[in-house]
Amino acid sequence: MKVLVAVGSKYGSTREIAQAIGAEIRSIGFDVDVEDACGVLSVEAYDAVIVGSAVYGALWRRDASALVRQHAEALRVRDVWLFSTGIRELKEPGYATSESEQLASLANAQEHVTFAGAIDYDRLNVGERAVMHVINPPLGDHRDFAAVRDWAHGIGVTLLYLALA
Repeated sequence: MKVLVAVGSKYGSTREIAQAIGAEIRSIGFDVDVEDACGVLSVEAYDAVIVGSAVYGALWRRDASALVRQHAEALRVRDVWLFSTGIRELKEPGYATSESEQLASLANAQEHVTFAGAIDYDRLNVGERAVMHVINPPLGDHRDFAAVRDWAHGIGVTLLYLALA
């Protein structure tokens, strides 16, 4: 079974989460590709797809949302999971934007989860720093890789069950 983990990440912290997801599913024995969402031209070669995105202003990155929207028909006939990361998730665990809910419905996703992200203030541009000053989020790395691996392991077990059924 071939699995795609596609990700929209601006500064790389969400990409690292995607890589951890891919590594966990790969450790169970699946063939896994981890790709930036902007580089995915087709999902046809995959049996299962996991799409994740950093969330800015309650919206997914355009490349990740475009992947889901453009390939919705193909995704609906595959096993699909979605994940989001961002600062809002630090304040409201389990928070889902209306966009992420819409994308999950569009792709007929098995599940959408949210993970806390990471904010490296020094890497932000001037506009992003101004926003951070106003909303005053908790800066730093708040990613929980144990939770990420647990979620990915659950997907791997589900895929094993589906492969054997």
